[in-house]
Amino acid sequence: MEKLERAKKNFEEGIKFFQKKDFKQAQIYFEKTLKVAPNSSPTLENLSKSYLETKDYDKAEKILKYFISLEKEDDQIAYKLLYEIYSTLNKYDELRNLTKSAINKNKFDNEFHLKSRLFYPSFFRSLKEIDEIRKSFTNEVEKLIENEKVPNLELSEKLFKPPNFKLSYDGYDNLKINKKLIKLYNKIYPDLENIEEYSFSKNKKIKIGFISQFFSDHTIAKLFKGIIYKLNKEIFEVYVFHSDKTLPGMLFNEINESVVLYNYDNIILPKNFREKVKTIRDKNLDLLFYPDIHMSTNLYYLTLLRLAKFQITSWGHPETTGNNKIDFFLSSKLMETDGYQNNFSEKVLLSNYLPMYFYKPKVTFALKKEDMLSKNIYSCPQSLFKMHPSFDEAIKKILHKDKKAQIYFIKDKKEILSKMFFDRLKKEMPENIDRINFIDRLTPEEFVHHCGRVSVLLDPFWFGAGNTFHESMLYGTPTVTMPTKYLKSRIVTGAYKQMQIDDAPIFNNVDDYVDKSIELANQDSLDLKMYYKERAEKNLFENQNVISDLENIFKSIVN
Repeated sequence: MEKLERAKKNFEEGIKFFQKKDFKQAQIYFEKTLKVAPNSSPTLENLSKSYLETKDYDKAEKILKYFISLEKEDDQIAYKLLYEIYSTLNKYDELRNLTKSAINKNKFDNEFHLKSRLFYPSFFRSLKEIDEIRKSFTNEVEKLIENEKVPNLELSEKLFKPPNFKLSYDGYDNLKINKKLIKLYNKIYPDLENIEEYSFSKNKKIKIGFISQFFSDHTIAKLFKGIIYKLNKEIFEVYVFHSDKTLPGMLFNEINESVVLYNYDNIILPKNFREKVKTIRDKNLDLLFYPDIHMSTNLYYLTLLRLAKFQITSWGHPETTGNNKIDFFLSSKLMETDGYQNNFSEKVLLSNYLPMYFYKPKVTFALKKEDMLSKNIYSCPQSLFKMHPSFDEAIKKILHKDKKAQIYFIKDKKEILSKMFFDRLKKEMPENIDRINFIDRLTPEEFVHHCGRVSVLLDPFWFGAGNTFHESMLYGTPTVTMPTKYLKSRIVTGAYKQMQIDDAPIFNNVDDYVDKSIELANQDSLDLKMYYKERAEKNLFENQNVISDLENIFKSIVN
């Protein structure tokens, strides 16, 4: 009895520390509790959660496996927490086995049932793994569409996270799979068909709404705020719609505080799905502009409805939606290739410029010229989920040919993908792994300075840079790129064209990409950086021609 009382007190102390977010101390008390009550479900649950908070994934996995082995009636949480570990760590095989067991034992609710069957990794160990997982995923989607009764979810209660975003980084064409996923989402959410159609009346001005969860400290705000600010308000009546999930930040504050200066309405959408629909429809919009479809679960399912006369998306997430409710995709003559329309379900509108008004980055101090003269320093400061296995070949060849090369990447927040990427590279090029560097995450200003200090920037294959290239042009550091026919790999190419760089480092094979990267990394002069910087000042930053061009495109849609 005394032991049980002590265990109870230890558990209560553990809960107190957990609530204070002192997870290490909470672990001590929960571990003490388990010594007396090794099968206590609340203790096993809270100890595993404490380990997850401190990123002790191995310890959490061990506890949860033990919890599941007890075969208790209240072990559903153990299956869900273990699922979160495997999905976070991209342990695909372990996740599939767990999913089969959980579904067979009815341990997953409807949302988790779908979530587990439609899991798609954010990182891959090999090209073979991509092919196998992609095939399995496609088969799963087709089975759910054609042969099975899928769980139905409520739009205002459970929003299933669409896997479309992760599919964008594996090198495949996603037009067909995105169309299939639209069918599946409509099957999962039958309420979409029950939301009545809406008729829109004629307006004096062109009413245009911009909607995103990421009009805050995010790339999307940097890319699209200029259009919101600069559209002619004598012609356009502008609304900015934020998600209730939009995070606070400097850019969020700026957008909120600029409503008078630039004459637009700023609206935070309600949490309830149907109220979101009503709020937008009540504005009687001619155009609803989604900059970044697939990036926000909170707003994604709105795109499956008609909320304005015309609906348009663009290159905030540069891939087709497969969604017939999205009428247009705003792209550019500078980025598309022959036959581009075949890559899209939407009608493609081609701007004469990159379709954004990009403000020149502001820094509190500028690098000195000597800080920009480094040699043999390569950087690919992109999100690590962009690191396709095919890109490893270029890294390996650079390190082999340039014996002084140092290549830099930036760690992800949880340092999970950076470890996976390092392990993949170590397997491919063990003799040179000491010249691959992962640096801590940077502030926005540190990021710009990092791009200015390095010798050359490497554009990853299949899904390349956008905002990074533009910010790097504050110092003119060249980016070497190898575009495909798909827009998501062609933004650097388009930016070079807008800058009117005739001999830009754009290549269609790995060897030329590598050789040019090495040549640029071994230059002794700043002439090229200064030239690129000058061309960006003239043609890339704050280009008013972009606004008049986009105004003409928007008017042509409505009129």
